[in-house]
Amino acid sequence: MSGRVLHAQLHLLDRQLIDRADGHLVGKVDDVELDLDADPPVVAALISGRVEIPAGRIAEVESAVTISTDGLDLDYYDNWIEHHIIDKIPGAGDATE
Repeated sequence: MSGRVLHAQLHLLDRQLIDRADGHLVGKVDDVELDLDADPPVVAALISGRVEIPAGRIAEVESAVTISTDGLDLDYYDNWIEHHIIDKIPGAGDATE
């Protein structure tokens, strides 16, 4: 058997996601999708917010999970909160970035 044995609860869930290209923090692992047809079962995807990150995009699993983010919209919730909540707070438009 080749590959690394991971315990989803210990090694993946709630781990920080890091963009491989620039090292920016891009979210957390909320859930794990498994391929139960494989023997043994393998990780098929990581879920962050509403985004499914295919296992092929996982570059490294250490204290954080490094992924390739090309084409993924991981900023959806941040953008939604900024537009629908933060922008409506009086004086929020005057704040420095």
